[in-house]
Amino acid sequence: MHRLSVIVVLGVLISAGSAQASIGRTQSFGIGALNEVVWSGCVGSAWSQNQASFVQKQEFTDRHTGTSGVQVGAGSLVQTAAAGGGGSATARQTAGINGWQSLPTGSSHSFPGRMQQELGAKLGTDLSKPNGVGSVAGTQTFTGAQAQAVTTPSTTGSQSQFVDIKQSGAITTGTNTDPTVRNRISVDLQQSQIAGGH
Repeated sequence: MHRLSVIVVLGVLISAGSAQASIGRTQSFGIGALNEVVWSGCVGSAWSQNQASFVQKQEFTDRHTGTSGVQVGAGSLVQTAAAGGGGSATARQTAGINGWQSLPTGSSHSFPGRMQQELGAKLGTDLSKPNGVGSVAGTQTFTGAQAQAVTTPSTTGSQSQFVDIKQSGAITTGTNTDPTVRNRISVDLQQSQIAGGH
């Protein structure tokens, strides 16, 4: 029996600028996850789970121009796999989640800039039950959202994007067959808005 659970989470925040120059803010994150159950067969069962979540937020206010902006991103990933029974079985789940958001501001006299957000997710599930009585199952879910808003003395703009993914599979057999399940999902979201003025 072998169980493997790996989660890697990476977050980056970069901010640079001065009172009279432009300021640029960038945030990014990455989640790489592997959840695997290898069952050699016998009495009993094996179970494994991964869970990861993130929240990022950045905002600015320029008192000279009366402009302000905010960006928020959040998400949660859950992987669950189980196997059992008299024969061998394998459940393998992979997930790659990444995104970034950029919040530039202008000088003290203007706000020329493009606010951008990106969110991507790739999920994979492979189940196999090559022989014997037993079962194997796996479920992955990812929920994520991003929102951004900018306000100037004359305009207000906002954007949001949301993704909700569920990937699941199961095999239950009472004979010496060789069924397999293979699932793949890929999602890419992007949004941007440009604000300018004096």
